[in-house]
Amino acid sequence: MATIKKLNYFNRSKIRKMVQFLNVTRNNDFMNMLSISPFGALHNLLPLKYKFLDETFIISEGNDEDFGMITVSPRFGNYYKLIISQLFFSEKSYDLAQQLINFVVSHYGANGANAFFVTINQVYSDLIRLFISQCGFRQCSSIQIWEVNKISFKKSTTIKYRRLRDSDLKELSEIYNDSLMTHFKPTLERSDKEFSESICHGLTYSSEYRYVIEDASSDKVLGYFLISTDDNENFLVDFNYSDGYEIDLDGIMYYATREILKRVRRFKLYVKIKNYLKTGEAQQRYAEENHFSCIQTKLMLVKDFYRVIKQESPLKELKEFIMIGDLNHDKRLEV
Repeated sequence: MATIKKLNYFNRSKIRKMVQFLNVTRNNDFMNMLSISPFGALHNLLPLKYKFLDETFIISEGNDEDFGMITVSPRFGNYYKLIISQLFFSEKSYDLAQQLINFVVSHYGANGANAFFVTINQVYSDLIRLFISQCGFRQCSSIQIWEVNKISFKKSTTIKYRRLRDSDLKELSEIYNDSLMTHFKPTLERSDKEFSESICHGLTYSSEYRYVIEDASSDKVLGYFLISTDDNENFLVDFNYSDGYEIDLDGIMYYATREILKRVRRFKLYVKIKNYLKTGEAQQRYAEENHFSCIQTKLMLVKDFYRVIKQESPLKELKEFIMIGDLNHDKRLEV
């Protein structure tokens, strides 16, 4: 019989075996994260809306050769949206993985969580099938990671940048929500609080730097870009802007590279392009024109406790309705 329990510091030896296939830096960072487990014991007592650390559960069955691990990360500003950030399990032990996924959905769902997100490399078709067919997730959209093959960009004369301030959050959330494709809004819309930074972000093993893009002549906020890294060697740039403006993307890359060079001299640079944004097509076109290399496509899967239902009628326009309830319930809402 399988046993699921919260990860603790004394599981280090078993977890080290599980993550040994990761690169050395990421492996060490993950293992070092376990050192905060004494503080994590206090974190376990907090209600869902006050949680700020990742929480990890492990499963074992019969012998030490069959085990798995899943990590759930909170989204600051909306703790009822959770991210499944890591999932490891023994080869072919998909039944254990399914139990872990269903466990965290039930556990956090009972405490008020209403949406679970996971992104998976599209090459892992069996894992994607597990989430969709066995655990009730659905494919929402996709994200592409592009490797930047150059570090020389042209400085923009039309935009400028500065560090993000709390007073910008409402405006940035409006830009983000307006740039979402309409059919993704019920699931992916974000409040201004979701753009704020957790006061406990220093306890995580990744770093993020946030900047606002402004019009050079009017100081009007046009968008933002984020720079994140886990190891101070590989940097990921994520940017978004209002689709009502022509943005100098080369200028954004120039500013992002400039900020990274303030911290390290040697690095690898990547760009995240989100296909659920209206600006995603223009970003992808820019990446292709500048000979970036698309190295990974991740499918975004979601399990939420509402769904969009479309009803077609020859007498009425197509309308959208949101029904609260079980995602796997097949009964249709009649209006």
